[in-house]
Amino acid sequence: MPSSYFSSTHKNPSRKSCEQTIKRILTREFEEYGENHHFKQASDFMIYFESLHPSSPGLTRQVQRAVSALNLPRDENGYFMINKTVEEYKAEQELSKLLQSSSVANLEKCTPVLVKMESWKRDHVTYLMQSAAELRKLYETIVPADNGILIYTKTPEKLVSFFSNFIKIEPKSDPVTNGVTDLPEI
Repeated sequence: MPSSYFSSTHKNPSRKSCEQTIKRILTREFEEYGENHHFKQASDFMIYFESLHPSSPGLTRQVQRAVSALNLPRDENGYFMINKTVEEYKAEQELSKLLQSSSVANLEKCTPVLVKMESWKRDHVTYLMQSAAELRKLYETIVPADNGILIYTKTPEKLVSFFSNFIKIEPKSDPVTNGVTDLPEI
């Protein structure tokens, strides 16, 4: 069969079809290797498309349009990423830059202490607590809660003692043993 006959009756795949194929190729690559190490540009997909369709400038343009329409982010090495959108990747990069000088604190050894109060007081009291140098030594973090302020501390006794200067604190006791078994509610 003459090549002119074959090319005149053959249509290139649609852009949408090319997009779906490219997504499948990149998804398969991600599933097998955890990331893409083969596809950086539209021409990298041409081997696959040319195995199904005769090579032509129209096919090349269609694949280029599909890659452009997908708007895939690229990793630091320039490879396409299928598992994230451009916005997600940009947000991840921004977060990475912002966290470079940060550290992680494990709150596993902390005891949460709830200071119950009306919600309209919470922000101002939190500000005052964060401003008090003496109090800052007694907690790891302060978190707003629905019914007050949740304070994570490694020294709950010292924190409760500090607050006892301002709040009347009554220790909880166990009715069975008549002994104090828990930190008092603040």
